[in-house]
Amino acid sequence: MIEQLMVRDYILFKYAVVDFTDGMTAITGETGAGKSLLIDAIGYVSGRRITSNVVRKGAKKAVIQMVISCEDPSLREYLEENGFEADEHLIIQRTITDNQKSTIRVNQQITTLAFVRSLTARCIDVHSQMDTYQLMRPDVQLNLLDQYCQTQELRRQVQAAYQRLRSVQDHLRQLENETLSDDELDYINTRYNEIVDAEIGEQEAEELDEKIRTITEAEKNSEQIRDALYRLEGEGNVSDQLFDAAKELEKSEITESEAEKLNDLYYDVQEMIEQLKEKMESFQNEAQDLNALQERRYLIRSLIRKNGGSYEAMMAQKEAYLQKIDAIIHRDDVLRKVKKELAQAEAEYKKLAGELSQKRQARFAELQTAVEHHCHDIMLEHARFAIRRTKKPASADGIDDLEFVVSMNPGQDFSPLKESASGGELSRLMLALKVVFQSESGVQTIIFDEIDTGVSGKVAFAMGQKMKQLSRSYQVLCITHLASVAAWADTHFKVEKSSSDRSTVTEVHRLDESESLEELAIMSSGKASAIGIKAARELRARVKNG
Repeated sequence: MIEQLMVRDYILFKYAVVDFTDGMTAITGETGAGKSLLIDAIGYVSGRRITSNVVRKGAKKAVIQMVISCEDPSLREYLEENGFEADEHLIIQRTITDNQKSTIRVNQQITTLAFVRSLTARCIDVHSQMDTYQLMRPDVQLNLLDQYCQTQELRRQVQAAYQRLRSVQDHLRQLENETLSDDELDYINTRYNEIVDAEIGEQEAEELDEKIRTITEAEKNSEQIRDALYRLEGEGNVSDQLFDAAKELEKSEITESEAEKLNDLYYDVQEMIEQLKEKMESFQNEAQDLNALQERRYLIRSLIRKNGGSYEAMMAQKEAYLQKIDAIIHRDDVLRKVKKELAQAEAEYKKLAGELSQKRQARFAELQTAVEHHCHDIMLEHARFAIRRTKKPASADGIDDLEFVVSMNPGQDFSPLKESASGGELSRLMLALKVVFQSESGVQTIIFDEIDTGVSGKVAFAMGQKMKQLSRSYQVLCITHLASVAAWADTHFKVEKSSSDRSTVTEVHRLDESESLEELAIMSSGKASAIGIKAARELRARVKNG
């Protein structure tokens, strides 16, 4: 559940902290005071897109923070799967600058709006007047039905089977429509054989680059070696001079040891000359291979460039060429194979879609009874609810064309929601649907943003009672203008706006029992008179007596 909401420099709020409790919470205040701004703030910190400036005038940034209790094991698991620490509390904070840039954090870690939307959808459900109209759409109704029937996983399987079916259908259509001339077949054959004949290794291009680089470096070294050999063997070279010097020193016994040392140096130089010559020969042999290596590298790069730009893409293109050649040469065999695949895909889709349809229809009667029961509780005594189904062609969501239909009065035919109910009736009907469908949603917090519009008196009292019943299983936050609804709340907050010459500020206060009675009196009669407070006390007594 939501434990706390904090806003700073947010539209009309300079700073506010709201500590929520479990059970039912009512948020009231005059029109325009900013009640819905709090619900909007919950929406923004839950990842909703910001379409207007939410930074308070004169401030640099707005900060919205929400603290949610994280007791649900599945919520903790979802956090850990996505790289977040799962503590006892989930803290989501969104900062919005005055130039409309924002960052959002989960437990101090920056993340994306998409992730936060997915995360909060698991624990919070916001229902406003706009959502009431969304519920009139058949696609939304189908999603709710699958949620109620717990068939979301089966529906995903149906979607996968449908995509497979469409893929095979497209393949077959392409084969049936594809015709190639002899020249085109020759062209594909040539392109395929180019790749096959080249026998290119996966890392060959990189290995060739390294070899060519090494040989190119060696060519530079060979010039230095050639110059060194000339100095060692050329006219007047060091080697001959050592030899001649040694011979001169050998003529005298006095310089015999020096002559021996010069002889040793001479033979060392001769050995070095041989080593350098071997290196030169090796470099020359490699240099002869350089042209062949460069030609091979050019061939590989050319083929890769023509076939996708990478080795992997070239291999995929090679397989595509082979399949196309095979499809042309063995056209009849390929067609038979793909038609067999199509029959299998159709059978698999039909099986899964049929199972999905049966599971949906199996819950129709139960769902209809549950909705009608809750409708009667909120004084829609004659309301009847049904699900109109017709079979439709295969689609990603199955073979059921579904629509919720109602009859609000005796003798009235069933018709779609938008055609059957007045504003007040529609609000009550949507509350009944919300109560029924919420049981399978897995959320912890339900927020009602002025869904009691268009009702009053006994009807409003019954709607408040229904929200109170819902709060026994969920945390319920309710923005309302009606004392008959607010009286049912366990906790009562009031939003007030004050203005001066320089600014307008909105604040929110938690009301004690006496303050709540005064607020209920104002909501009912416009002022906190003694008579109004007495009536509010009587209303509260009616609530306690249930």
